Amino acid sequence: MMDSDFDYEIENQDFSAIGKRGIWRIDGREKASGSAIYTADIKLPGMLYARVFNSPYPHAGIKSMDTSKVEAFPGVRAVLRSDDPEIKDKVVPGSYGAPWYVLPDWAMWEGEPIGLVVAADSEQICDEALKLVEIDWDIRPFITDIEDAQKPGAPELHNKVPNDIYDAVNENNPYASAFSELFRIAEGHRTFEQGSVKKGFAEADKIIEFKARRRMHTWAQPEIPSAICRWNGGYPEIWVKHQHAYEHKQVMPVWFDVPMNKVTLHVPYQGAMFGGWNWMNWSTVIHYISALLSKRTGKPVKLCFNRRDDFYGGALDCGTYEFKVGAKKDGTITAVAIKSDYVNGPTAAEANTGIYHFIENSRIPNLFKENNSVVVNRGPVTAVRCEQLANTLCFNMVFSHVAAELGLDPTEVALKNDGYDGEDSEYLTECKKRFGKPQRDSLRECIEAGKKAIDWDNKWHTPGTRKLPNGKMHGIGFVWTHEWNSKRGAGTVGVLFEPDGSVSLMAQRADTGLCAETAYCQIAADELGMRYEDVFLNSHKDSGFAMMTPDGSCNLCTNGWVIRRACRKAKRKLLEFAALGYQEEFHSYPPAFEGCGPEDLDVKDSVIFVKANPAISKTVKEVVKEVMCVQWWKHPQIYDWSWKQTGAHVDPTGEASEELIDPNKRPHFCRQAHFMEVEVDPETGEIEVTNVVCVNDVGKAINPEGVQGQQYGGVYMAVGRGKHEEVILDEPTGVMLNGNLLDYKITTILDCGPIDPIIVETAMGYGPYGANGIGENVADLTSTLLGPAVYNALGVAVDDFPITPAKILKALGKI
Repeated sequence: MMDSDFDYEIENQDFSAIGKRGIWRIDGREKASGSAIYTADIKLPGMLYARVFNSPYPHAGIKSMDTSKVEAFPGVRAVLRSDDPEIKDKVVPGSYGAPWYVLPDWAMWEGEPIGLVVAADSEQICDEALKLVEIDWDIRPFITDIEDAQKPGAPELHNKVPNDIYDAVNENNPYASAFSELFRIAEGHRTFEQGSVKKGFAEADKIIEFKARRRMHTWAQPEIPSAICRWNGGYPEIWVKHQHAYEHKQVMPVWFDVPMNKVTLHVPYQGAMFGGWNWMNWSTVIHYISALLSKRTGKPVKLCFNRRDDFYGGALDCGTYEFKVGAKKDGTITAVAIKSDYVNGPTAAEANTGIYHFIENSRIPNLFKENNSVVVNRGPVTAVRCEQLANTLCFNMVFSHVAAELGLDPTEVALKNDGYDGEDSEYLTECKKRFGKPQRDSLRECIEAGKKAIDWDNKWHTPGTRKLPNGKMHGIGFVWTHEWNSKRGAGTVGVLFEPDGSVSLMAQRADTGLCAETAYCQIAADELGMRYEDVFLNSHKDSGFAMMTPDGSCNLCTNGWVIRRACRKAKRKLLEFAALGYQEEFHSYPPAFEGCGPEDLDVKDSVIFVKANPAISKTVKEVVKEVMCVQWWKHPQIYDWSWKQTGAHVDPTGEASEELIDPNKRPHFCRQAHFMEVEVDPETGEIEVTNVVCVNDVGKAINPEGVQGQQYGGVYMAVGRGKHEEVILDEPTGVMLNGNLLDYKITTILDCGPIDPIIVETAMGYGPYGANGIGENVADLTSTLLGPAVYNALGVAVDDFPITPAKILKALGKI
């Protein structure tokens, strides 16, 4: 390993591809031309289609079932029932190893897949056949509102996988992980305390108390989920639409007792994913069902869902919040206490959820958090771009209300409270020295850039005081937090010089519509000294290597280190071959640069040259072609690979530091700040977002257009969440009313006004070249930015999200 494999410094590095604009995306032509193949596009010879029965009731079980008419329906080829001896009460490993029933017979929400699966010649036949099933139901009382569920006399709801079964399955599951604990039934409540909030409140000049609520918003994605399986000679071949595609290859041996090396995995293009469905156990178990049906019928089977099926789930911030905050007159926050009641579970699994960002990037010493899980008859909730939603909501609410109550500029309140784990900015300065980071104030740089771009000093005003000529009220808001994440994950990659001198990066991962693969090729090109156009990554192919999956905003930091290390090793091998040649029993290859050592050579623009005399050079193709031009299995391949797991972090000297293993011992140095202007019509309650400025310190922008793509996309997703996204149920029946793209309002880029995406690069991230993640940051943080902007416009707070016109008018006393 080279000593510099883990240096974070980016100064004085001569990049040809990294950080450059105008780089062609490696998937650009396929996607722009419409020739890209997605999982939904896959059609195999003789393929059957499968659909699962959806419960028409929000809380009911199947007592008995008659499927004779379904089985007799023309075109139906197989029927799988929940009482089938092979799957009855069977629990198998699902997402991240967490267990789930193959086919449950009890529904916890209207539309839940239960009881019956039909495989037929078409999806339409499946749908018609499923209408013919006759079921004797055990229908029970239901409840869909989190506040109603906590009232005396609320109906008792049915649990799915009891924890004793959960433990038994995980004990025998080699692929269970710590993440699977997030899927355990959350019972009771959890609390977290740091410092003493009692002491903090006593020190405060003002105590601020308020409540907030986040209604359920969907995880729906552009491409509808599906699962495809075909058996070849007794071994499964699967096509996966999933962010964690490789985990399906891991669980196939557990399910069907087949060796993992006989499982063929295909990962076509993915029509965007934001977490959600991918975290659900059912998203993995559907591959068990398609594989079982394929095995029974001898045909490929594609298990399909419809658009409505994809709307049932929600995000982790769904719930109610109660806040109590202590603050000094100058904006110094002395204590924060928050009680949260979350819908349906996993958000409450960690005691510090909702308070985490106060730990990660504030000097506030006294913190308390109580988390409760409240089960209702709605779909499941999970991380939907992303698990930080509850954290950013709580963080934004506290800082916005403190600034408002004290009449202070919110940007000054942010700067006054910036820090880490109860320590101030001076502590961060010392940490930067220890980590070899530049001495820069990321938050101040982000705020100054954003204030200048939006003209904050001239536009920020006393709440409710600026009426525009069109009769609407002008408002402006600000939010901030740290930039995450580089903490977790593992990845492997192979680097191969092909006979024509091009380079193949070998690693499989899910493409979710980002330009991550392009960024990886940019890193490889600069590390190898190759031209960008000579490097390619086919992430759809099962090459035996798997990179970190898209989640957690940590892919670049994890996979970037992996690629960088592998490329440096491969480059070293290339130069050794060029300088020393190669000899074996049957063949010998003279050195391309006789008399030189590997240290005398370098590579740039796909040309190997002598450092002391660059005129002496050969192209990489000229050097490697002789090695590969005959029966290559007898000859050396110029190839290497690398692996990295980010459990133990690495300091700039390249030595693992035990003190850094705990993520809470490793401060985030990069910050982000976002600004929004709105116009609110006090007569109709309508909100128009007229201007947004996003400022993200990403450490180092490997692909600037990719970074700005995340800023643009994050804004319009967040605006939709803030203004109108909500899954609406019919109160008397519990039936979802807006499970489609017409009635569920999804914001587009045209609904946001101008968006100004600003990139700050301080090199203070923990990824290669000081880079940091951005994927989830903007969408999460700006989801509640509408709140302080509306408050600034009207002078009254509306903290029930989404902020609809009706809620505006109610706050103004007009309805």
